Amino acid sequence: MESSDKYQGQRPDMILLDDFADPPERFAITRRIEIDAAHRVPHHRSKCFNVHGHRYVIEAKCAGECIKKGEQTGMVMDFGFLKECMMNTIHRHCDHGIILWENDPLYQQLLDSAEGFTATGFWKIRVIDSVPTAENLARVWYNELCEEIRRFFKDREDTAPVLMDVTVWETPNCKAIYPW
Repeated sequence: MESSDKYQGQRPDMILLDDFADPPERFAITRRIEIDAAHRVPHHRSKCFNVHGHRYVIEAKCAGECIKKGEQTGMVMDFGFLKECMMNTIHRHCDHGIILWENDPLYQQLLDSAEGFTATGFWKIRVIDSVPTAENLARVWYNELCEEIRRFFKDREDTAPVLMDVTVWETPNCKAIYPW
């Protein structure tokens, strides 16, 4: 069995470095941001049916080899640049706003009743394609952050880090990780 076949489909962070004759010098970095946002789970039979808010903590983990030249020499990615990507894709659209599922009846009611307010920017509504659970938010933000990091490294694709996962803490005790 060739070594490339041996690890097919396995997450890179789960491969034992002892299996390599000359292990690559790979590192993982994590950046955290926090947002305050409201959401609801429209078909849930508990208090989560109601609009309520959380202090979400979002962590993004990137992996790669250290950059060998330029301003990020010795880094997988500058933490400040990763923060900028997270702020552009997550914070800007969701902080102090409401996150709703596109098929939530409340979304249409808000649009109908707030027609004049939306034009003035009074409402900050982030609409996603699924119920805004921690799991779905992790998936949505992972996909959006992947694109943002690719754009950020468009001129340096050979040194671009890989977004390994996004963790969304809905409460201090409850988190979802995507992908897993």
